[in-house]
Amino acid sequence: MNEQGAPGPTRSDDAWWHTVYTGPAGTLPDTPDAVADTTSVDDWFTAAAGLFDPRHRPAEDTPPPTGTETDRDTDTAHAVPPQRSWAEAAWPELRPTEDAPTEGARDEQPHSVEPPVVEPPVVQPPVVEPPVLAKPPQTEAPRAEPPQAEAAPEPEVPSAPPSERGAPWREPETPTVPHIGERPPTYAAEPTALPVSDPDALGAIVPDTAVDGARFATTTLRAVSIRGDSARYRGEPRRDALLTVRFGDAEDGLVLTVLAGPARQAAAGWGSAAATDAARQLAAAIGRSRAELAADLRAGARDRLRYGLQRIALQAAARLRGETGGAEDVPPQEALPPEETASLHCLLMSTDPAATHRAAFGTGPGGLYLLRSGHWIDAYAARLLHHPDGQPPLPPAARPALRPFRFRLVPATAGDILLLCTPGLADPIAEEPAVAHFLSSHWAHPHPPGTVDFLRQIQVRAKGYADDRTAAAVWTD
Repeated sequence: MNEQGAPGPTRSDDAWWHTVYTGPAGTLPDTPDAVADTTSVDDWFTAAAGLFDPRHRPAEDTPPPTGTETDRDTDTAHAVPPQRSWAEAAWPELRPTEDAPTEGARDEQPHSVEPPVVEPPVVQPPVVEPPVLAKPPQTEAPRAEPPQAEAAPEPEVPSAPPSERGAPWREPETPTVPHIGERPPTYAAEPTALPVSDPDALGAIVPDTAVDGARFATTTLRAVSIRGDSARYRGEPRRDALLTVRFGDAEDGLVLTVLAGPARQAAAGWGSAAATDAARQLAAAIGRSRAELAADLRAGARDRLRYGLQRIALQAAARLRGETGGAEDVPPQEALPPEETASLHCLLMSTDPAATHRAAFGTGPGGLYLLRSGHWIDAYAARLLHHPDGQPPLPPAARPALRPFRFRLVPATAGDILLLCTPGLADPIAEEPAVAHFLSSHWAHPHPPGTVDFLRQIQVRAKGYADDRTAAAVWTD
């Protein structure tokens, strides 16, 4: 502390400071008014110890020191206030201790009475538990431990779904796209090369895959069109076209699904656009004749439906066959085998719950199959596709020749599954019993598959079948 300037009034709580620095009067420069004090360091230490440990406080029953009359007169003359220790000044609430006897008083006491010997107490600060802190890293060098046998690797925990970012990619145990046979086909199962696009004709771009579906009355519809493995590898667009539309509503409504595909030897770009145009042309003709077709379909008028639908289908197929001009690199249809010509097939259904029939019709290669009680039936040819006892299917030479126009009125029977498809799926179903069995086993469940599951099931791969696949399936409750 620094006491500069004129000395202020003496406060009782400042006496401890002068008590500590007492000495001969007038000998200390900073305390000119100091008076002589005979207290020793041990007395100061004892007073301080009493603050922390009551056991070391001075005895209260110690008789106060007795001085001579001369000493008392001298003290009265100087009028010096009683001195307090620094501990009493700092903590006034504590009861002041008795003054320690002076040397003169001790000399005057009888020799038989000895002052109590007070040993310097061991002052211990209050125990404060330190806060729990993290252990600092050890700086000691690690001890060399004997080599131990490697522990057995723990089983791997299944990783999170692929949607979690940062998760390492691991090849799935089962292939995403199923296949028939011991090994999958040579082509990749997923899209690889994108088709080349024209910046002035971006409206003609066709996606790799198209999926559609609907639910009306007691019918569930699933439709899909997939680019073939060969076109994916060569970077060619999908040639098959898929169109699903609804005309009208309530009992007069019609649901139409159109599947179109150009000839196998047609140019990829032209064939894709021609298939889309043919599907739209046929759908527009059906929509304009919606009222008549809905009445005939509800009544089951086979002949009337056959005649009207044949006229509409052949007109729409003319553009797909290149008979209307403007076709590029389209070989004559007469020079092609029947299975390589253009195909256009449709499935017409009524939204009336009382309707009992569906009309399937088309031209060119393709298939209309009926799955009933686990057996595949060729509905166009009205024959059993695969023998239930596992015998091989009929050889290709025994199959009936394709007619210019094919038509079938199929009754809507609960539990039946009606499948209409282009040659890319019709051929493996007819020629590979394993493909037909794969689909029948997955569709044996009482509920129809979702659109994503239906897409995966239609993609079942088999060697030698790499063309586009377009299919529409109908489940009846």
